[in-house]
Amino acid sequence: MASSGGYKANFYLTGFKRSDPFATRLRQIKSIANRKKVIFRAMANAGQSMRDAMEAGAPVRTGVLSQSYRIRRLKNTPQFVFGVRIGAISGPRVVSPGMLDNAKIDGYDEGDQFQMAGWRDHWAELGTRYQRAQPHVQPAIKKHLSTYNLRLRRALAEIFQTKFYKKMVGQV
Repeated sequence: MASSGGYKANFYLTGFKRSDPFATRLRQIKSIANRKKVIFRAMANAGQSMRDAMEAGAPVRTGVLSQSYRIRRLKNTPQFVFGVRIGAISGPRVVSPGMLDNAKIDGYDEGDQFQMAGWRDHWAELGTRYQRAQPHVQPAIKKHLSTYNLRLRRALAEIFQTKFYKKMVGQV
């Protein structure tokens, strides 16, 4: 589920007929935990373009804020309700070589620890009295939300064709 204020994308997996190929393939995975993995992976794949748009629109593309965008599972949800959060997060992180190769982060060396700056995102999005607003989260959600359900269906279809799915079913 993508959300920002009043914007949400919902994908309900209810009311399938027994002959529906999606539900049939999902039922082939015996473990509920593995079914969750398949669905979460598809949700993350579908939300990747939204996350990339948020990162690309961040005010300083070489700063810590632009490195803070992630797709995370929602933890406190009702039973059989799955969700993802797409946005900036806070917390410790270690500089990897890929960050330095692409000049995505300045002022750090490989192996240095830094704090992700998700807590600053609302200041960049809404502005302060010292800096103008630079919206990048809401435009990314508006742009990609209308196609999220279609991308989620495609991502699920792609996962059913991969080794990841075959491993879950036990065909590999």
